[in-house]
Amino acid sequence: MRKLVSSVLATIGVLVSTSALAQPIKIGAPQPMTGPDAPFGDKFKKAYTMAREEINAAGGVNGRKLEILIEDHQAKNQLAATVAEKLITEEKVLVMTGGRGSGQAIEIASVCQRLKTPYLVDHPSADMITSKGFEWVFRNNPTGSIYPMAFSDFITNYPGAMPKSAAVVYDNTLFGKTIGGAVIKILKAKNVSVVADEAYPVNTLDFKPTMTKVKATNPDVVLLVAVATTDAILLTRHAKEMGLTPRAFVGFGGGFGVADFASQLGPLAENVFSSAAWSGNPNDPKTKAFYEKFHAKYAIWPHEHEVEGYSAIYILADALKRAKLTGDLDADREAIRKALLATDMTTVFGKVKFGNWTGPLGDAYTNQNVYSPGQSVMAQWKGGQLLNVWPKAFAETALVFPEPVKK
Repeated sequence: MRKLVSSVLATIGVLVSTSALAQPIKIGAPQPMTGPDAPFGDKFKKAYTMAREEINAAGGVNGRKLEILIEDHQAKNQLAATVAEKLITEEKVLVMTGGRGSGQAIEIASVCQRLKTPYLVDHPSADMITSKGFEWVFRNNPTGSIYPMAFSDFITNYPGAMPKSAAVVYDNTLFGKTIGGAVIKILKAKNVSVVADEAYPVNTLDFKPTMTKVKATNPDVVLLVAVATTDAILLTRHAKEMGLTPRAFVGFGGGFGVADFASQLGPLAENVFSSAAWSGNPNDPKTKAFYEKFHAKYAIWPHEHEVEGYSAIYILADALKRAKLTGDLDADREAIRKALLATDMTTVFGKVKFGNWTGPLGDAYTNQNVYSPGQSVMAQWKGGQLLNVWPKAFAETALVFPEPVKK
C-alpha cells in the first residue's frame, strides 16, 4: 500500500510539474498605471509589450510564452510592497521587474528579498537599491549617483562650461535626494559654489517661492531633480517666467525625460538639458532600427525609460532560457537567480553583466550592471525631441550652450 501511495504521489507530482511547464511564464511588473506618474507606467507597458510580442512570435522561451502581469501601485510606496507580494504569493510569478520610482522599488526589492524571488530593476536608480547586499535584486540601469556623470564630464571637458556657481533644487523623494546629493558632491569636488540647496515636497503646485530664493542667488547654472513630470514642468515654467537666466538649465532624468515635458512647456522646454540614464548609442544601426520600430508602432520616439523596459524583458528571457525550469516554483526562482548572475549579453541599452563593485562616489553595489559607469548621457530638448548631445561620440545633434537669453 505504501508503495502504491508513493507511486501515485510521484505520478501526481510529475503531472503537476509537466502542467506547470506547459503554462506561460509569468513576469510581475508593478508600475504606476494611474495617478500623477501614469505617463511613466504607460511608457514601460508599451516597452514590455513590444518585447514580449517579439519574443513570443520567435517561439517564446524554450517553447513557452511570456506573460507580463502589470500591477498598478499608483506611485505609492506601501502599495508597491502590497502588489509585489500579491504578484509573488497569489499570481505565482517567477521573476519581477519594474517599479518606476526609487521609493517604490526599494519596497519591491525588500519583498523580493524576503520571498526569495528574483527582481530585475529596469529604471529606479537610488543607490540604496543595490547597495543593501540583496542577493535576489539585480539592476541593469545606472544608479542615481551615476546619472550626473555626463554632466560632470561636460563641465570638465567642454570649453568654458565649468560653472562659477550653481543652484540645486530637488524633490524630497529617495530619487531626488540621491541624485541631488550626488550633484552637490560633484560640484563641491570641483570647487563650484553651491549658492542654493533647496529640497521641496514632491507634487508641489507652486514653485514661485522656491524660485524667488534661487533667483536671489544669481546662479550660473540651475540644476533640477524631479521624479514627477508635473514637478519638472512647473519648476521650469516658474523659473523661466520669473526671469531666471542662468547659462543652462539641467534636469536629471525623471520628469525631464518625458514627452509631456516638451508638449506642455512648448518653447520654454527648448534647450533644457537632462543628464540621465543611457538610452543607447543613436549612431549605432541597431539602436536606430529600434527607435524607428518603436516609433512606427506607438508614434513615440523612445528614450531611457522605453529602452530600459524593452531591454529588461530580453534580459529576463535570456536568463529564463538558461535556467532549466522544472515546474517547482521555489527551485525555478533560485535557478533564475543563478542564471541572472551568469548573464553576459548585449541589449539595445548596452552590455549587461551583473557584479559587485564600488561606484564613482564610493557606494558598494551588489548585482549591479558592471557597465553602468559608462551609461550616462546628456540630452537636450530641441524642437520637441530629447536628443543626445554629450559625450560627442554619441551626440545626435550639436548642443546649445550657454542658454540664449530672450530679450
